[in-house]
Amino acid sequence: MKNFYLFVCFLSVGLVLACKSEKKSDAVFETSNQFSGLIKDLNTKFTEKAGYSCIILSYDKLMGNTIMVKVAKDLNSDTIEEWYLMNGKWDKKSDILLELENVKPSDILFTINGDFDLAKLVEMVDVSKDKAESEKKAKDVECKNVNLLMKNKGTTANKMDGLIIQITVGNADGSNSFDLGFDAKGDFEGFLD
Repeated sequence: MKNFYLFVCFLSVGLVLACKSEKKSDAVFETSNQFSGLIKDLNTKFTEKAGYSCIILSYDKLMGNTIMVKVAKDLNSDTIEEWYLMNGKWDKKSDILLELENVKPSDILFTINGDFDLAKLVEMVDVSKDKAESEKKAKDVECKNVNLLMKNKGTTANKMDGLIIQITVGNADGSNSFDLGFDAKGDFEGFLD
């Protein structure tokens, strides 16, 4: 009987450790290697020539990584698809017809293989954490989400001037969060209200 209880105890500890290691996941925006994997996954799912109007990356310790994209598999398409990635599975939510006035789809969609390098976000996340710690006196800061969104308005000489990058960081305990803005070059623009 003593051996049975010892066996149950070891089995319980093993299951707890297995569940913890299975749930443990790193945010896709923490390292360059993770972004390389994300870029490869997006290129495989949507093609290397895909145009994006929106990419939202979020991370929760219990849920893991969640990704939402609005993407056209062809940069010149006026129809984009909305997709979510949760628990490792892509799910298409809708088709959206772009309402364009005096612009082409390629004027308001960006590529991740030419217009914007997603790997730049690793440095932006690091800057965001540092800014929250130094300027807001936050402790134990982690990144909550990263949003990239193209403005659906007129064109400029450089279409990437229309890219809005917002990074949300906060205390690990959830007590505070801060939104920070960056331009498409990765330059810090300030804390957002």
